[in-house]
Formats: sequence, structure tokens, C-alpha cells
Amino acid sequence: MNGGWVVEDYYRFRGKKFANANTTLKKVTVAADGRVSVPFTVPEDYGGVHEVFLSRDGSPVAQGGVDVGQTFEMYPTQGPVGTPIELRVKGLGWRTLESTWVVNWDNQEIGWVSATDTRGSAVARFRAAGQNGDHQVKVYTGYMGQGYLNHEQAPNSYLPRPDFVFRITPGDMPPPIVAEPYQKQPVPSASTGGVQLSISPTQGPVLTRAQLKGSGLTPNARVSLVWETQAGNRVSGGGFAPKENEITQLTIGNDGRIDLPLTVPDDLGGLHAVSIRSGDTVLAQTHFVIETSIVSMSPTSGPAGTPVTIHLKGVGWTDYDNIYVATYDNAYMGYACGFNSQGDVVINFKAAGSPGIHLIDLYPGIYQGPEGGQQLYRLPQLTDADDHPGNRIPALRFAFRVTAASESTSTRFQ
Repeated sequence: MNGGWVVEDYYRFRGKKFANANTTLKKVTVAADGRVSVPFTVPEDYGGVHEVFLSRDGSPVAQGGVDVGQTFEMYPTQGPVGTPIELRVKGLGWRTLESTWVVNWDNQEIGWVSATDTRGSAVARFRAAGQNGDHQVKVYTGYMGQGYLNHEQAPNSYLPRPDFVFRITPGDMPPPIVAEPYQKQPVPSASTGGVQLSISPTQGPVLTRAQLKGSGLTPNARVSLVWETQAGNRVSGGGFAPKENEITQLTIGNDGRIDLPLTVPDDLGGLHAVSIRSGDTVLAQTHFVIETSIVSMSPTSGPAGTPVTIHLKGVGWTDYDNIYVATYDNAYMGYACGFNSQGDVVINFKAAGSPGIHLIDLYPGIYQGPEGGQQLYRLPQLTDADDHPGNRIPALRFAFRVTAASESTSTRFQ
């Protein structure tokens, strides 16, 4: 099969779509006795039954099948609290009941695992949480994003449900704030006719200091510099729509060029057009991608019951990057949206648990999918770095130390 996640008009998430496809493995010569015997390596691909054809001049003359199974490996198997753990999966299927898996930590769900855009192979990433000692890691099937417990009686009982043990050992506290790398995002072509416009860098957090350069413009013309965004929300009934904000007016140089600094506005995450305009006419356009960034977590320690605030900027507005989904010690806590507040997100909760280190992880989710589709999307996607649709927004990781004392600290992230 070929296919994967479907995104339309940059922001609409439409679920999955697949179509039959064939790949030539080898060309062979039939022996004098009419037989063929040829070894081949099963490709790394989606799980499930794959047809294997012998064809001549494009027409099949023989057919067999190979059932590609699923494999799961977890690395490492021990380390202190906060140790990054990778669950490496291969052979996840494209069919509904074989495409989505769920990871439980000590019988609490962390999130879901998929390999839709990556032909069945991906890496789920999470962290070790809890007290020193052994912790149970169980992988269930669960196409709705929830583990199916009586899997022995399920219609897909033939699928594996692997389990692992992770041992937490004594060690130092992990960094209180870690933002995983924001992957490079594609941007549309920046040329309009014979006019060129570029911005450097092409992505970064809000308030990034960028440089805008253009050429081929009308000398000495008076023009507007316009920043394009979206405004509104999906829940109030008013909907949302594109919005244009004039940053400044400027005069083109005698040589038809511009070269000026630009401070990226405090705005929604994702793709934004930057235009040079004369009235309603777009003379040139380029694009900038706002990355999600961490402003602060405050405090980072205190007794159980301490109010904690996490502040983010540049959270997106599309169906697939409008939310972050939070876990506390590898258990689902809730999700936060960034559209209505133009990318500014403040999350408030209270520290809980016994004295020691407690982990808060924010994973990308999907705000909404196709009508009547799966309901899993507002749960943490653990394979976000490999298989998140649209923008591959990063996971954000925090740590809080519960103490017996009232002393606390604040940490800001620049």
C-alpha cells in the first residue's frame, strides 16, 4: 500500500488514505524445467498480508503471500527518573485494527503509537517516571487510542501485545525544562513574477529577529509590509478566518530593493505569509514558520499541592498542531489549546505525589479528525517526531521536585 495521513489546505486533517501499489523485487529467469527459485528479503513495510506475484510482460502468472508481523523493542531497560526511553516498532499495519497501539506505564496510559506516514516503522519516545524499582510497560492494540484489555477475545487476537520491564535506579534530577528539536518546516516558493522576497531565518520562535530582503520592485514606490495570520476559534460558533496586519509602510530603494530587519510578531505557531503590497495588490510574498517555545515553568519545586504554571508561546491553530496533551508521571492529565489566545498558552495545575521527582510531558495531539473517525486524536502521540501529520511539532518536557519544605524555585526558558 501507498498512502498515509491526509492534510488539505494546510490546516484540515482528513485522517488516513491508502491505495494499492506494487514494487518490483527482482527480475528472474525461468529454468528449463519451468521452475523459479529465488530468495528475496521482505521489505520494511506495513504489517499484514502482502501479495507476492510472479508476472510476465505485466501479467501475473503465479501468486503467493507473506504475512508481515509486528516487532517491538525497548531501549534502555534501566536508568534514573527522567531517562529517555525509545519503543522501536516495525510492521505496524495500515488497516484500522493494526495501525494504532497504546503504551501503558504501570497500568496507566501514556499515549498512542502509529507509523502511518512511515510505512509501519517508527519510534515512540517517553520518559521513566516514578519511584526506584521495576515498572511495567505494556503495549496494547487500541485503534480508538485506548488499550483493548481482553485482547485474547478480540477479532485481532493474532496480534502481539508485548510487555517490558523498566528499572528506575538512583540518579540525578533531569533538567527541569527540555524542548525537543523543532523540525525544519517546508515553506512555499517566495517569488512573484520577476520580484524576489526572502526572509532569514525562515523559522523560529515569536520575537525572532529576522532580515527581510527583496529585489525587482518598483523604485521609490511606497508600499506596505503585511503579516498574515488566522483569528478565531473552533468552539464559539463564530469560526475563524484569515487576518492581515500591516506591520509598517516603507519606501522601496532607488535600485528596486529592500533590506530591513523584522521582529516576528507574538502570534500563532505555524506558517505565516509576509507580503509586500501596494493597496490590495501583492507585489511579493515570502513565509515564516513560528515555532512553539517555552516561556517558563514556575515554580519547579515545592510541597504537594503547590500551584504550578507552564507558559508557552507559538502554539498552532491547525487541526493537527492546535493542542498539546499533558501527562503527569506518564498518566494522561488533559490537553490545552492555543488558537483562541493567538498561540499564548498558560497551563495551571497543582503538584501531586510523594516527595521526589515528578515528570510533566506535553505531547503533540490532533484537535480534530474527520467526522465519524477515530476518537484517539486528543491523546498523546508518542511517535510525534516520526509520524505526526503536518508540522512535526516537538514534545516539551518538564520536571517538578515535590519537597517536604515550602521552598520553591522558578525557571524561565529563553
